[in-house]
Amino acid sequence: MIANKTLARGDNVMLKTPVFLAHRAFIERTPAADRHTLLDAVAGFLPPATRAGFLGQMGHFGGHQVSDIMATNSFQMDVGGGAQGDGHHYGNYPEVSRYNHDCRPNVAFRIGADLRHRTTVVRPVKPGEELTITYLDPLATRSVRQHRAKRAWGFECGCSQCGLAKKQAAASDARLLEIEELDRLLSDVSARVTSATVERFLKLHAEERLEAKLAGAYTTAALNFNLLGKNKMAAKYARLAVEAGTIENGPESEDVEAMKALAADPKKHFTWRGRVR
Repeated sequence: MIANKTLARGDNVMLKTPVFLAHRAFIERTPAADRHTLLDAVAGFLPPATRAGFLGQMGHFGGHQVSDIMATNSFQMDVGGGAQGDGHHYGNYPEVSRYNHDCRPNVAFRIGADLRHRTTVVRPVKPGEELTITYLDPLATRSVRQHRAKRAWGFECGCSQCGLAKKQAAASDARLLEIEELDRLLSDVSARVTSATVERFLKLHAEERLEAKLAGAYTTAALNFNLLGKNKMAAKYARLAVEAGTIENGPESEDVEAMKALAADPKKHFTWRGRVR
């Protein structure tokens, strides 16, 4: 997937509906022979062009074609309608499978309540640059990401982040572990925290190029600046959290609404000066 024009953060790239939905319990618990028969039948019901696009996707594991396509290219989603995983499904979007993976992607994705898969640019993109999404947790260390990629999708990640030289990779892992530790610290209202702690947390995210994973960081920063009585900084990062949260989780997400409230009036928020009382 290659950009044919200049793109800016927040630009939408794709908005697609699934062509194939399968209940997670059906995929994981139905005997293989029965599952294969039913999956083939459903694929056969697709319109010719849609079926061609679906069957044209690459698989990584071999064996039954439709099962392999679903295992390799589908996204987990919850359509609601019950507890204990009753709404858990695998959804397949053939156009989205054209995105390659990168542990530091330039595109973020989310699946809305309407089941549509939306991809949005998270940093400036030039014409001719490849558009990528991540299948993995960007906050995980390299060995964890590599293990997950191999186990779940059958490939060894060769992105620029995973391809860093040993010394650079170790430095990256150290930053990720420090982010994890600072996140625990900043989530503890009884911990000793200063503005420098928050600034270090944000600096590490920037150094790690985590543009597709900023909503949580900005939310944490906004709350902690407010806890420290820094209302202007709290409002600034609350607004950034709204922007990032809309990209990553959708405008209807609870954190987006919460950050809108904080940005509107930090001093009336329940966190105001909570660390300096």
